[in-house]
Amino acid sequence: MANSFFGLHIGTSGLYAANTWLNITANNISNEQTEGYSRQTATQQASRPLRVYQRYGQLGSGVEVNNITRIRDEYYDVKYWLNQCKQGDSSTRSYYLTQIEDYFADDGTSGFTTEFGGFYDSLEELSKTPADLSARSSMLNYAQNFLEYMTTIRTNLQNTQADINAEISSNVDQINALAKEIAIINKQINVIELQGANANTLRDKRALLLDELSSIVEIDTNEISYANGKSEFYVTICGKSLVNNYDCFSLEVVAREDKADSDDLVGLYDIKWSYGEDFNPATSGTIGTLAALIKLRDGNNYIPEPNNPNSVPIEFKGIPYYINEVEKFLEQLTTTLNDIHKDGVNLYDEKVEDIPLFIHREEDDRYIVNPDILNDPAKMATSTVGTNSISATDIIDKLVESKEYRNFDGGTSKEALNTIITELSIDSKKAQDNERNYTNFRNLIQNQRLSIMGVDKDEEAMNLVKYQEAYDLSAKVIQIMSEVYDKLINETGI
Repeated sequence: MANSFFGLHIGTSGLYAANTWLNITANNISNEQTEGYSRQTATQQASRPLRVYQRYGQLGSGVEVNNITRIRDEYYDVKYWLNQCKQGDSSTRSYYLTQIEDYFADDGTSGFTTEFGGFYDSLEELSKTPADLSARSSMLNYAQNFLEYMTTIRTNLQNTQADINAEISSNVDQINALAKEIAIINKQINVIELQGANANTLRDKRALLLDELSSIVEIDTNEISYANGKSEFYVTICGKSLVNNYDCFSLEVVAREDKADSDDLVGLYDIKWSYGEDFNPATSGTIGTLAALIKLRDGNNYIPEPNNPNSVPIEFKGIPYYINEVEKFLEQLTTTLNDIHKDGVNLYDEKVEDIPLFIHREEDDRYIVNPDILNDPAKMATSTVGTNSISATDIIDKLVESKEYRNFDGGTSKEALNTIITELSIDSKKAQDNERNYTNFRNLIQNQRLSIMGVDKDEEAMNLVKYQEAYDLSAKVIQIMSEVYDKLINETGI
């Protein structure tokens, strides 16, 4: 049965419960701006009643707080992680494709098509005075400028490939660091929850790490909970285990011994698991920042390089694709012009079938104007009759007409150039649109998450007033009980 001071016990339990609620509210308010924080709440229940062997049966013994939990819906977490990898994928594509697009950009005074147009304009000017050495020299300089511009584009593309390669290594390091931290937190969570408490702050921290990881690579998570409070948490990427509860597997980058494309830089990274198995999200159908980086670096539009066993088909127009398009264009252009030029005679009345207008320099894999002709423009052929008619221009005329030859996959040389620019513009615009859409989706899902897990200042302010009043009332109960006991003990005589 209840002792004489049972009322104090009941009042004290209410005081403790109200104080707990006030502390939870204070913690919520202080963490309002904390990234990833889930607002916390408590569950309370009436304490076990006492049997007092009276007609009314049992007497309530107060209240007890039995659990502090975080308010969070894992459904929105999964939605957020899926959108994160899509947003990371599209933003990476958008950034680098916009950068590549700038390499091909043309403002009307300089650029891809302007340099090409300047070369053909100089050919038309040369047709007016074919024997003029200064006109020849001018045309050859325009041709050299165009080839150097194309070489600059290729160099810029390869520099971008190097930047992407370094970023791939950085992303792998980040994945390893996040996986290691998640595994550590898994153990810390179990240490706390096996004692019957909820590791709310640690679970928030783990979810924040998963937010970051999901933008790099597509993830799947699975948590198994047991009746004793123990839990096991797993993270997989590309169908392979990354975090196995307390353990994690690491990735590493390994420099390639053989090029996947002949135009690739030396030493591009492949990714492998620490136990030796290959890891390539770009070919496994997953998305994310890492997959986008690999596709941008290695993408060949699903057309592997012929006679190269190391070339893997990747369905994306990445740097190898655009380098190959530039190379293919230059090869076709210089071959066409050389075939026309070889039938001519120069100002020395020499046939030029062994003096090509353009050559491919093997040591640095560049197309250049033949140095012999560049140093002595008289060696260039402008006609098939030489000095017998210095005003003859049949070779020059054919060179000018070659602009309209439809020998670039059924199109003209200018159309081939425009096709490259158009393809790049379409891909870049699509990536920008996707980035904008997935960013909007991310904000929408985040707002949905925050509507559940976020701290509402107005709500917490009302809670402060409510729990303060509960505290005051419990204190009032104790005060009154104290007065009753004082009267009973000190003022009631025998």
